[in-house]
Amino acid sequence: MRIVHAFRGIVSRAVVRSTNDGGETQTASVTTHRHVDRTDVEVAQPFGFSSRAPGGGMMVVLAVGGDQSDLVGLPVAAPGSRLGKLAECEAAMHNAKGDRAHAKADGTFEIVSRLRVKLKVKDVTVEATQDRIVGRLRAGADAPRFVIANDHAKLRFGEHWIAVTDAGIVCSVAPVVGPDPEPEI
Repeated sequence: MRIVHAFRGIVSRAVVRSTNDGGETQTASVTTHRHVDRTDVEVAQPFGFSSRAPGGGMMVVLAVGGDQSDLVGLPVAAPGSRLGKLAECEAAMHNAKGDRAHAKADGTFEIVSRLRVKLKVKDVTVEATQDRIVGRLRAGADAPRFVIANDHAKLRFGEHWIAVTDAGIVCSVAPVVGPDPEPEI
């Protein structure tokens, strides 16, 4: 009977009570069986992706080498918060509030956020919120930048700027008519 219990405890399903993401690895406090609680169970996560599921999720727990004192948990599942309805060959990253990055099978990459999306490549940033889009080419007061808001669009390059509003066009110097510096855009 002892061997049966040893085998039975090698792989088990656990309910996650809480997680801790403050150390080198994420750990969880789980309930594996009735009245059997374990703490500091290491959560094995795939390279390049990190998540922290809410308490109440489900985890498969493995006793390494059959040793119940050395538990490792597979990534936490939260079935009630799952995105679901993905087409074959699609992948998505999401949180419980509905914000998501979704790589679709047709090659479309869709990002949905309730508050803000920020794209950064070295010193270049583009940030979109509910009421504006702001872009900067580098840091500093003289950096080329733009803003598009509900009531205006503005482009700035060093000391010079141009703004478009319902009332018309306003700029730092008199405009000069000339060739388009980048006609393909």
